[in-house]
Amino acid sequence: MQTTASFTQQDGLFIDGHLHAFIEQQLCQQNTLDCDDVYQALATLVDEFGCQCRKNKHLENDSLDVQTLLEAYQVKQNHLHCHVDAQTTTAVLDEYCCQVPAIIVVALMDTLSGTLSDEQGAKAIYQRAATLTNRPCTYRATLKNANAA
Repeated sequence: MQTTASFTQQDGLFIDGHLHAFIEQQLCQQNTLDCDDVYQALATLVDEFGCQCRKNKHLENDSLDVQTLLEAYQVKQNHLHCHVDAQTTTAVLDEYCCQVPAIIVVALMDTLSGTLSDEQGAKAIYQRAATLTNRPCTYRATLKNANAA
């Protein structure tokens, strides 16, 4: 594990120091998870879904900062809404120091914390996060009632 002033390198990714501490001190301990497995799952999700999410990005400067991300899980304990093809996050950088799509980090955090989500277009990411972490899938499709007024 290599650490710089504010980021820790894990499995080819650079994790913000605050997020790294939250993962290690809270998520992994509460769920009795091996932290290395969490970082490996995150790296796999970035490899498998990062390009697809970035390719469709339609909001150029839309970024989820680490404090907003952590507040959602530490204080509010609820899911952050972020579109599959919109936000990136400053909390995790890939091997080229580019921000990763926020939905990947949120899907993993939701899966580890048991937080339900209905983000449109994110089902495959949530299912893969569940498989990689051996946790139940927290994705719940919202059914739209065509007869609703």
